[in-house]
Amino acid sequence: MHRTPFDLVRLFLSLFQDLPPMSRSLYLPGAVLLVGYPVLSVAFGPDHSGQAFATAFIAALAVRIGMGFEGMVRRMLTRYSVTRTAVLALGFAGLPLLVLAVVDDPLWCQRMQSVFYVVIGGVFLQDVLLGRTSTAASFWPDAEMREHLPNLTRMMVVYNFGFLLMNETMIRAVDTSYWLLFWAVLPIIGHTVLRAMVLTVINLDDTGRKA
Repeated sequence: MHRTPFDLVRLFLSLFQDLPPMSRSLYLPGAVLLVGYPVLSVAFGPDHSGQAFATAFIAALAVRIGMGFEGMVRRMLTRYSVTRTAVLALGFAGLPLLVLAVVDDPLWCQRMQSVFYVVIGGVFLQDVLLGRTSTAASFWPDAEMREHLPNLTRMMVVYNFGFLLMNETMIRAVDTSYWLLFWAVLPIIGHTVLRAMVLTVINLDDTGRKA
């Protein structure tokens, strides 16, 4: 069945209305950031706004990493040994926080989000180039998702590099305080877009088989 680009966009947008309610935990890192930054700005004084920015961001990022740590470990265990998983998980969780704490620079905080998209997008891109679906399988391990894994792998490349472009655009286009607001709602935006993209892939795959 032939679909025009307009049909694909309309299908994608229509799927947002079918999304389930979001977990309240998605709001927690943003809440930490939006409360912490004004408080620290007052505590540190107007001459140390950059330090207040970095400190609030590190605290919020630590919360976000902590909330996703268990899921990250489970996905790694499907691919690596226990020892290697422990080393990689501690590195992925601790290294960004350590770097930001040492540098204490707002721009580095903003770029760290871009680094995340580059790393994750690069992993999925490598899978596409090598014809693998192992990373996608760790995100969607259910048996009914196996037939969709090749397209989900390609979709994750588009998703991560698309959000990379959006983050870089926001860094250049808005003041750092507005970027903090963007970062605070980013998990909600990302969750919503990802769910819609996954449903789009599933629907297109199912339609293609029926055609």
